[in-house]
Amino acid sequence: MMHRTLFLMIGLVSLGLSVMPAHAATVTQLELTGGAVNFGGQHHEIMDRLLGQEGTLKLGQYQAMGEIVPSIGKACETFSIFTSGFSGAPVPSATVSGSSISVDLSSLFFGASRGNFHQSWNIGSLATGLFNPDSREFMVSWNHVLEGDKQAGPATFFLKGIAAFSIDTQPVPIPAGVVLYATGLFGVGSWTWWRRRVSLSDAA
Repeated sequence: MMHRTLFLMIGLVSLGLSVMPAHAATVTQLELTGGAVNFGGQHHEIMDRLLGQEGTLKLGQYQAMGEIVPSIGKACETFSIFTSGFSGAPVPSATVSGSSISVDLSSLFFGASRGNFHQSWNIGSLATGLFNPDSREFMVSWNHVLEGDKQAGPATFFLKGIAAFSIDTQPVPIPAGVVLYATGLFGVGSWTWWRRRVSLSDAA
């Protein structure tokens, strides 16, 4: 009777562990610590300075001029990078898999304004690179061909920083460690029951 109760308890513990909610991480924003651009267009120096600043790229939403990194003023013009969906590009998003990261920056723009005059160029694309799971540091790069006026030409962009995550309590498949734990617990219970039976047989 006792060994049946023990096996039932082991089964309940294993079942409870298998359905216990685990933590699944979702990338919410990228804390930018620097960047650069390799470009031969008119505003390559300003663009390089903008990307080299510290800032925050929020995922799942668009950000106006000056929200990602501080804008830069030069002469009578103000230069910024921002994200926007007016071209049909989706909001920025990121996925992490092991030591690699992919960031959709299709909605990233570089803009120049002077008074009521505004001009912008799309500089974003799908960026890929390396991710460190321990420090959460990342580095990504992407290529994009700028179009229009003196800004036309191919460019290569770089960004680095630290990824921030939110924690969701979503059920995930039972980890292999839980299976090993349940198996070991079952083995210990069986061994204890067998030793008890042997002791009773010897006593008889």
